[in-house]
Amino acid sequence: MVMRNPEPVEIEETVETKTESPVVEESTNGEQPPLIEESTGDSETPAAAESTNPERVSALAVMSAVSSSLGFLGVTSLIGLGLGIIALRQMTVNPQLTGRHLAIFGVCLSVFWLGLLIAIGSVLWVGLSLLKALFNAIFGGDETVALLIDHCSRIC
Repeated sequence: MVMRNPEPVEIEETVETKTESPVVEESTNGEQPPLIEESTGDSETPAAAESTNPERVSALAVMSAVSSSLGFLGVTSLIGLGLGIIALRQMTVNPQLTGRHLAIFGVCLSVFWLGLLIAIGSVLWVGLSLLKALFNAIFGGDETVALLIDHCSRIC
């Protein structure tokens, strides 16, 4: 069976628009009521504008803020820092993504938690070292007392 190409057919479309006069409300107190104009459909509504250029919140930015909020656990602050940096990079490439404030919040909170955890860890490490040296000095010999004094002089 052989098919032939049909000849092109021109289709004319006509669009009719109705122009209606504005609706006027009647007033009983004698004042002129305001005119209420109906939309003609020519202007773009906000809902139509949003559908053509939808903005959405970056999921990575939200995950960064949430995991950074749990930053006292340690690992989650590292995860939040990474997710926040990636989210900020994606937002510069894709202008439809929003949530920059969430990504910045996640990065700042992660840096805060990491700094705090490092400071607490350092204090605990030094404190435990001193405590160990003190324990050895009390229950050990004279050599440990000299070691304790030497250790304290290095720290101070």
